[in-house]
Amino acid sequence: MTSKEIIKEIIGPVLRPIGFVSGENIDSCWFVRKFKNSKGETARQVVEFNSKVWEKKLFMVIHCYSGRNSSYQTSDFVPDSRDEGITYSSIREYRQAVKTYAEILNVYGPDFFEKIAQPPVDNDYFREEDDFRLFEKHELLAKKFATEHHLDLSEITTEDAVNIIKKMILEKQGESFENCRDLILELSAFYGCVLKKRHRCIWVMHNCRTHFTCTLDSSSKTIPSRYVHNDIHVAWKNGVDRLDSLII
Repeated sequence: MTSKEIIKEIIGPVLRPIGFVSGENIDSCWFVRKFKNSKGETARQVVEFNSKVWEKKLFMVIHCYSGRNSSYQTSDFVPDSRDEGITYSSIREYRQAVKTYAEILNVYGPDFFEKIAQPPVDNDYFREEDDFRLFEKHELLAKKFATEHHLDLSEITTEDAVNIIKKMILEKQGESFENCRDLILELSAFYGCVLKKRHRCIWVMHNCRTHFTCTLDSSSKTIPSRYVHNDIHVAWKNGVDRLDSLII
């Protein structure tokens, strides 16, 4: 029996009854639970196991995306514990290490999962739903913005687009993020539309296990992938000069 099979056999009965399903990659084994948080937003929790083979230690990490992404070790929710992993030197000891984590999850897991599921009080963040909206509706969002502001997209360079974005963001500084959310998505789609006319790029949804996020990816190695809406969000909070990096 492989290490991943041992984890599924022992941890699965603890986590599956509370909504987790199993998944894995070449380096680790994990369980993921998708749910709606108290604001009705899509959220996920991931319980991941990985080994440091050269040390023969097994570790458990819990990730949660509920408005924001956070990671936790056992020392974050088990009293008087230190997260140093559990040492093993044989399959028998490996199985016992997994059983120890199963006991921890059985005792402390449900309450801890409920605690970390709570989203931030403020709304100053993009939800997964926003990323899907940008991915699925970017053409409509760009056309809406261009129409409302009487812009001819065929005549606009990325420098023009960035200057327009700066102007719009400066006008919105001081307002709540909730009032700026739709505009930032429209500005992101607008920038993407301008860039796509001059460079080969596409909007892509990335599965980060804890959440999906939308980026503007280029086929050119000289143009990095961009979290455009996050770039604009940061500029709205901290200053628009950083948006010059979008000029291509």
